[in-house]
Amino acid sequence: MRKLVIGSRVSKEQEGIRVYEFDEASGRLTYLTGINGIEMPTFQCVDQKQHILYSVCETEQDGHIYAYQLTEDAPPRFLFTLPSLGGSPCHLSLDPSKERLAVANYANGVFTQLGLGRSFGLHYSESFSGTGENPVRQQGSHIHSSLWMKDGSSLFVADLGLDTIVWYDKSLQTRQLIKTPPATGPRHMVLSPDEQLLYIVAELSSETLIYRLGTNPTLVQRISTVSDSFSGENTAADLHFSNDYRFLYCSNRGYDSIVVYAVEPQTGVLTVAGFIPTLQEPRNFAISPSSSFLLVANGSSDRVTVHALDQRTGLAGAAIQTLEVEQPVCLTFVE
Repeated sequence: MRKLVIGSRVSKEQEGIRVYEFDEASGRLTYLTGINGIEMPTFQCVDQKQHILYSVCETEQDGHIYAYQLTEDAPPRFLFTLPSLGGSPCHLSLDPSKERLAVANYANGVFTQLGLGRSFGLHYSESFSGTGENPVRQQGSHIHSSLWMKDGSSLFVADLGLDTIVWYDKSLQTRQLIKTPPATGPRHMVLSPDEQLLYIVAELSSETLIYRLGTNPTLVQRISTVSDSFSGENTAADLHFSNDYRFLYCSNRGYDSIVVYAVEPQTGVLTVAGFIPTLQEPRNFAISPSSSFLLVANGSSDRVTVHALDQRTGLAGAAIQTLEVEQPVCLTFVE
């Protein structure tokens, strides 16, 4: 049995992190244990080998990172907490060696890297400044996520406020700026299997952007996350490949759906295969390790839904299970 960690936008008095057993055969979730004491634990990542859970404390003025040891039979055991050195930390990513933790501080545009293990503590911090074209959402820098190359040789950092991807080398001493189109608002990222293409979900323009990497990264495609017939307000949120890389999924808040893109195997370009309707405000979502199920954190609906995926089309129908969880915003599988 796998485990699923659900993080929620709730106060420290509540059980903001819940751990469930996930049955890969049926798609059913069963509650195991939980953690309280963290203010707004809205994003987590897991060291799968050592079974250490890292969570943000997304407070606007004084963000922190918490670490817990996950065990088979006992409740999670608190290990340590470190300041994020910024406001509203909203994303974490572990480097492949599991010795560095990248932290995106959304509120004030601070990117932080924390050392783990032998280099425990602050490793690097950089503040960004400027403005973008959107006067409401881009009044300053807003670091929203980071993504490591598989060998840990470089790191991408998405700045939603400045329409910029900062591409650092391993030492963090050299960097390249990838400018996305104005007012797109880069949020989350994934890489193609050969790491030649970078896929970016543009929150503000509701698009998926594809860049071919190299000495001069080039924009290959920009494709909408919503239907041509939709005319309401929407912000795109999360994106993930299917485990075989045949499909790319992206969540829509407003259009309340997951768009399913078919990936052309030779070029990596996308075409819309269809949409999976969700409840209100699907933020983060996860695909089960076998690719049999799609699990969605519907934040404003206070529900986590489980959908069976069609392996041929990549699409899914109505939920086969619905959990009541207050403001769920992050889903993370534990091996």
